[in-house]
Amino acid sequence: MDTGLKGKHVLITGASGGIGQAIARCFDEEGSTLSLHYNKNEKGIEELKSSLKGRFKAYKADMTSKDSIRSLFKNCVESHGRIDALVVNHGIWSKDFVPAHEMSISQWDNTINVNLRSAFLCSKYFLQNLDDKPGESASIVFIGSTAGVFGEAGHVDYSVSKAGMHGLIRSLKNEIIHLTSQGFGRVNLVAPGWTLSPMTEEFMDDHDSIKSALQTMPLRKLARVNDIARTVVFLSSDMLAGHISGQIITVAGGMEGRKLFEHGEINIEKI
Repeated sequence: MDTGLKGKHVLITGASGGIGQAIARCFDEEGSTLSLHYNKNEKGIEELKSSLKGRFKAYKADMTSKDSIRSLFKNCVESHGRIDALVVNHGIWSKDFVPAHEMSISQWDNTINVNLRSAFLCSKYFLQNLDDKPGESASIVFIGSTAGVFGEAGHVDYSVSKAGMHGLIRSLKNEIIHLTSQGFGRVNLVAPGWTLSPMTEEFMDDHDSIKSALQTMPLRKLARVNDIARTVVFLSSDMLAGHISGQIITVAGGMEGRKLFEHGEINIEKI
């Protein structure tokens, strides 16, 4: 099926991680021109670069720095021209369980800055790119989280940073249309739940936690990175998702905020 993404310039932030790599490879399969952002994960970006077949370039940028983000977009445009689609995938999540009353202001500020403030700045410079270089269509896809939908005890900083994206997409969807020549710009969000990736590998031996999560999912299995990546490609495609904007697509096996199964009904071998 033709996605219409061949030759489109796509910027993916956080491309060196598990989900980011999968997103990049899916766009590469569609023939897109890729700008790949990374920060500290040199190994991950080299692994990704060695697996791509099409046109791409990688850029290092600190997502806590306004100047660094602005330079990222400037460099991408100078290399490959107008950015047609943006995927805001970067983010941090603390492994430590820290209740709100014990959380330091520095942890709160850092998570909000990296996850939410930078998401706004990426949107800002992407929209400026559209204003400077008009085109018929454009797309932004944010990577949120089920934590932004249901909340997550011990991780209120992360939950709020992802929930804040809901306001971003619902506001930006009404602005982006004025920056495309045909009024055909779209903004959406993908909210993954438990996903098998390098970031979650260390938790795979914690069967009790996995079972507790699967008790809320009718599909009773964890997502794979390609489940997320293919949803992003779908939403970025004018051919496939041309009338979808301002939507939150949860990719979490039908997860609900209530328990559907008992522990004994979860087969850990089939996750």
